[in-house]
Amino acid sequence: MRKIIILALVLVTSLGWSQTKTTKNTKPAAKPAKATPAATNEWDDLDKTFVALVESLQKNDLAAFKAISLPGVDCIACVREHQRTGDYNFVLADVFFETVAPSFNVSPVYKAMVQRGYTFSTMTLEDYKPMTVPRDYPKDLKLYEVWVPTYLANELSKGHPGSSNGFQFIKTNGKFKFYGLVAIP
Repeated sequence: MRKIIILALVLVTSLGWSQTKTTKNTKPAAKPAKATPAATNEWDDLDKTFVALVESLQKNDLAAFKAISLPGVDCIACVREHQRTGDYNFVLADVFFETVAPSFNVSPVYKAMVQRGYTFSTMTLEDYKPMTVPRDYPKDLKLYEVWVPTYLANELSKGHPGSSNGFQFIKTNGKFKFYGLVAIP
């Protein structure tokens, strides 16, 4: 129980974390109503990959998780302060899984996802290519995000601004791969 509380606290306290060099507003966007077939398939593929990610965490299935994840993922909640190297919060996929999967079904993120659902958005980080992406990936990092409104304003406590968690993916070789988990106010 203590581990769950600590993980929830870390996720909530990581609200100040943000990426730099963004080129597009990151507000959540719903699936396009009148999209081309290719764009609709892209959002559908992202949704299928996200559902597979959630199922792998729910079932505590490391093999399924690693099949849809990059070898290293961005997870500020998984890295202790003394382990941080600059702006990098990357950990091995195994470390992320061991940190998140055991308590995922009872986490605030999962409960909010079941109650409120989720939305999609994209964000491009210009001239940013972390070492965890494949070598042939372009120099600008395009993140596909699945946002869960984890806490609404004043829900956690009076005066709390609310928070959302974003599951981030990149597209490589025509498939989505899990890139990381972030939280914002």
